Amino acid sequence: GLIGIAFGTGFALGPVLGGLLGELGPRVPFYGAAALSFVNFILGVFLLPETLDRAHRRRFEWKRANPLGALKQMRNYPGIGWVGLVFFLFWLAHSVYPSVWSFVSNYRYGWSEGQIGLSLGIFGIGGAFVMAVILPRIVPRLGEWRTAALGLAFTTLGAIGYAGAWQGWMIYAVIIATALESLADPPLRSIAAAHVPPSAQGELQGALTSIGSITTIIGPLIFTQAFGYFTSPSAPVAFAGAPYALASCFLVGALIVFLMKIPRNRAVGPQGMEAAGPVAIAAREAAEAVERSRVHGN
Repeated sequence: GLIGIAFGTGFALGPVLGGLLGELGPRVPFYGAAALSFVNFILGVFLLPETLDRAHRRRFEWKRANPLGALKQMRNYPGIGWVGLVFFLFWLAHSVYPSVWSFVSNYRYGWSEGQIGLSLGIFGIGGAFVMAVILPRIVPRLGEWRTAALGLAFTTLGAIGYAGAWQGWMIYAVIIATALESLADPPLRSIAAAHVPPSAQGELQGALTSIGSITTIIGPLIFTQAFGYFTSPSAPVAFAGAPYALASCFLVGALIVFLMKIPRNRAVGPQGMEAAGPVAIAAREAAEAVERSRVHGN
């Protein structure tokens, strides 16, 4: 949730900063992004010490030191594949926003760069607010599984809403009405973490990042083509919201996979604290057994 707050804040400030730097020249925003990335690197080196104790560390292997290697290693842990599929569909659908938000807004509503940046900023602020205020209160009550399901449902409704918003003011209405979509990502990550042992937590995050990177490659190719086709003269019907409609299909798939294949690994205890259920315990024990066999094999 804290990571989500940071992302939402950055999503709100980024368009504003990029727009200001863009006034100085089309290349300046990229130099600004490079400078921020370098500062991030410095902060990571000096402010983020190793947190994994030596007892859970593994020796370095080149076969795991690449994105595909991390994904392959995740196959050793029962149930993590379905979680990865949910993430893939979820993030693939989410890539519609950076892919075509500006195109659709300009084509459909005639928005300027400033109006587009403002809408993205409000989108980011809404996500940060939900993660900071609502997420800490709703997870102890509903548990991670129900919270993730609720977030996926609202994400689906949001995509449908953007697809059908034929006037600009409707975009802000959809942002407000479906802000709970920001509830999906944090509990999904927690559910994924419950499927792997402590020594593989960092590798899990690397695998999830790889999935996210793959979707940022595929998503723009799919959604920009959908927008281009349904706004072209040869389109059977003019529908600028087609990319969002397509994204909603991916989200429906993610929700179905989640409901059918991801068991309710956690249950809310009488004190409002989450206790691992039998499925989570079995999954964790199986993951730890696999890890022990690998360590002994090395």
